[in-house]
Amino acid sequence: MAKPMHLLIADDHLLFRSGFKLLVSQLFPGSQLSDAGDANEAWDVLDTEESFDLVFLDLAMPGMNGIAGVRRFVERRPATPVVILSAHAEPDEIAECMGLGVRGYIPKAASESVLQNAVSLVLAGEIYVPRHVISQILSEGGNDTREDLDGLPENNPLRQLTPRQRNTLALMIEGRSNKEIARSLNLLESTVKAHVKVILRKLSAHNRTQAALIAADLGWPRRVRTRTS
Repeated sequence: MAKPMHLLIADDHLLFRSGFKLLVSQLFPGSQLSDAGDANEAWDVLDTEESFDLVFLDLAMPGMNGIAGVRRFVERRPATPVVILSAHAEPDEIAECMGLGVRGYIPKAASESVLQNAVSLVLAGEIYVPRHVISQILSEGGNDTREDLDGLPENNPLRQLTPRQRNTLALMIEGRSNKEIARSLNLLESTVKAHVKVILRKLSAHNRTQAALIAADLGWPRRVRTRTS
């Protein structure tokens, strides 16, 4: 019989925390659930209780200090997967959290099936980011992608991608399926599958989402945003 999971849920809103605990207990029967109402209380729980399989953190709860608090949790407990719970899904914020080593980012508006899938992925050693924000975190790069990537260090894995693989990665980042990529690049779907396999290997990624995040960390060009007054 599998060992019951030990999970920590840290959120300052008691009503949400109580409801979230109930939901997690239903999705993952037998789990041992601990909770905390702020970052300091979360540290007290982590320091006094046995090891945890996963920690849920509310990014905006007292004591977190935003990204600085995330870095503290990740660096002090590197073996414990951290998943952010947030009422917002700002692409830049998500990218920064994932760059620090966070293993998942779950919007509080997510469905039960999304939560279950995200937790399962993280516990399996992978990462979870909402699909709809991947294309916002990164850009296709347009006509300047090749020049931008050629300015990276020689040992950067992105430099090892062929022009066709870079085009394929750009469309993967947009969330395109193999069939859509094949149609866009005028390739056979089997050829696209081969390119995707090579891209994942060169970036040491287990799946498309991880490939997109690794590409961001390695210097894939971001979308330039314009602000209006």
